[in-house]
Amino acid sequence: MRRIPFTTPIVAISVKVYQALLVAYPTAFQKEYGPEMIEVFRDCCLWAFRQSGGKGIVKLWGITLLDFIQSLVTEHTQKETQMKKEMRPEDIRRAGWALMSGAVSFVLSILITMAQDSDWSVFPMLLLIFVSLPLLVFGVLGLRARYGEHVGGFGKNILLIGAILAPITSLIGFFLARDPFWILAYAGPAVLFVCLTLFGIVALNTRPLPRWNLLPVLAGFSYPAMILSYVVTAFSTEDWTGYAGLSSSVIVILVIIQGAALLALGTILKADLPTES
Repeated sequence: MRRIPFTTPIVAISVKVYQALLVAYPTAFQKEYGPEMIEVFRDCCLWAFRQSGGKGIVKLWGITLLDFIQSLVTEHTQKETQMKKEMRPEDIRRAGWALMSGAVSFVLSILITMAQDSDWSVFPMLLLIFVSLPLLVFGVLGLRARYGEHVGGFGKNILLIGAILAPITSLIGFFLARDPFWILAYAGPAVLFVCLTLFGIVALNTRPLPRWNLLPVLAGFSYPAMILSYVVTAFSTEDWTGYAGLSSSVIVILVIIQGAALLALGTILKADLPTES
């Protein structure tokens, strides 16, 4: 297919973001279909921009993201079926420890950011993205492996979506590192926690955990709510410095509660091991 050169920055950025999203697919799928998918998306962006400008790009992204999530779940589900291999008990135990370690590093990254009394700093950002988030993702995958069959397809797939999209979201924000994309670096964990919250809502009905089935909701709700409050307030006031009107004491309380819930969830996971056949 003939390459059509970029004509506008919005098309160039859209293609780069879409190319980053393709990393979420299984490796074999990326190698076979990745280049063609990028070419098709580039052509669609150019056509949408010529037809409707920026609104056309926004509409295209809405359609693309819906299709992306659906196909992503399908490909990873097929990969799991082909592998025919569940997490072993020792992997579940490691996932529990990872969830607990991720909880501690997550709380520390937020508290260090606040203690510095400045705009977002590099060290707590690195701690959040490259230490806490991978640990939390591994822990969430352990939850999915242990309790996914008990909560049904939605609960199982929503954890997979969060585990895939959360690191991609943070990495896009980290590497673009300019307004308004930098907020995505901190929104990655929020994506994971939103999916954990939705899993928890389903768990309240199916009750897969041996006890305290409210924990996934408590472990996931606070941080996404804070990020959403920050973004809404910052857009309305045009003030992206500090905490955009959020009370630091409230943030500390919510983060500590969420961290404690994650610790408790990891403790249950590492102790509630499946019986090997």
